[in-house]
Amino acid sequence: MCFVQDNLLEIEVYKMNKLILISGLMLFSFFFGAGNLIFPPMLGYTAQENMWISMTGFAITGILLPYLTVIVVAYMNGGVESIGNRVHPIFGTVFAICIYLSIGALYGIPRAANVAYEIGTNHILPVHNHFTLIIFSLIFFFIVYIIALYPSRIIDNLGKYLTPILIIIIAILCILVIINPEGSIGQASGEYAQTPLVSGILQGYFTMDLVAALAFSVVIVQMFKLNGVDNQKTLVKHVIKAGLISAILLLVIYFALAYVGATTSHSGFKDGTGILTFNSLRVFGSIGNLLFGIIVILACLTTCIGLVNACAAFAMKKLPKVSYKKFVLVFSLLGFIVSTLGLELILKIAVPLLTFIYPTSIVLVLISLVSIFIPFEMRFAFILPTIVTLVISVLQILNDFNLVKSLNALYQKLPLADIQLSWLLPFIILLVVGLIIDFLKRNTEKPS
Repeated sequence: MCFVQDNLLEIEVYKMNKLILISGLMLFSFFFGAGNLIFPPMLGYTAQENMWISMTGFAITGILLPYLTVIVVAYMNGGVESIGNRVHPIFGTVFAICIYLSIGALYGIPRAANVAYEIGTNHILPVHNHFTLIIFSLIFFFIVYIIALYPSRIIDNLGKYLTPILIIIIAILCILVIINPEGSIGQASGEYAQTPLVSGILQGYFTMDLVAALAFSVVIVQMFKLNGVDNQKTLVKHVIKAGLISAILLLVIYFALAYVGATTSHSGFKDGTGILTFNSLRVFGSIGNLLFGIIVILACLTTCIGLVNACAAFAMKKLPKVSYKKFVLVFSLLGFIVSTLGLELILKIAVPLLTFIYPTSIVLVLISLVSIFIPFEMRFAFILPTIVTLVISVLQILNDFNLVKSLNALYQKLPLADIQLSWLLPFIILLVVGLIIDFLKRNTEKPS
């Protein structure tokens, strides 16, 4: 009897470890879009001898912060809205809607399709015009719709099949380039010569993966719940492991891609796309363009599936009378319609929204992380830093678009405004002030 029980236990442990591994691969595929593919090569190409320092900075904001977000969402057990509710319930709802709009129909979903078209098919399709964009987007979103339609199968579709294919193709490219580099690592240029760590941190910051993590984390948590993981502590532990798998994969691939860029001596590249295309052609010959196109399309496809799934799950939570499948159709159609506008117009629409929500997202995640280790209730520590970050974000938008000239000077006087981190010091100061107020408030409210 004990032998049978031990065998059953071993089978359950094996199944759970397999689920953790596949969930980690799925989370990696959600994060690894086209932007993540082309940022590291350009960083390596520019940073050269300072690549390792710069990539360490990139890893802090491009990997560590999103990973911490995954943990926070699992710990809060309520997703984006529950984090925002710590400030105020109305704020929590509005903030969550803004997050899902920015990573969903208004930006993330159509952007993924457009990048897949612009970069992935650039050297494959003989003709590039608005008609071919529409045809490509139609096929792209049909595939997204079919796979996202069944959330319980997303683990199988992404974790078991699409993600391993993506990783294998990238690994082959990186290994061949590392074995046979085009040139040697030279001297750093630009800001990477002066401030390599800070420049890397900012480059990782601009990936905006933390915002995506707020949505993707909910998908991972839901996957574990669908597989019978109900205990909160066990759930968090499994999510931490899955997130760690994703983080390690991202770390290895990012550094490998950066090394590809650093050993590319051919001059004149303006972005990572050109670097990877050049190296694909160099090591694979004429098939290189096709291979690079497949990498980009797969990266965008897996990210888009995750975004549609996350947005549909959130919408169903707010409007439970409408089925998940209908929301998948709605977001797939919206993605298709907006993607036909073209990448340039999509970016113009999204920039103010992302500028508004991204600093606030970082602030809320960091405060939530602190709250896990604080033994008393935090209220002002949530409210004060969040409000000042929102105000500074509005000032930044007004400054960027030169809308209210009288306020531009005020924004430009803020510390770190020149590198778009003007919210950082006020956030730290007001977090400390809020913690002190909450601590004193707790002591005064204790019964005598």
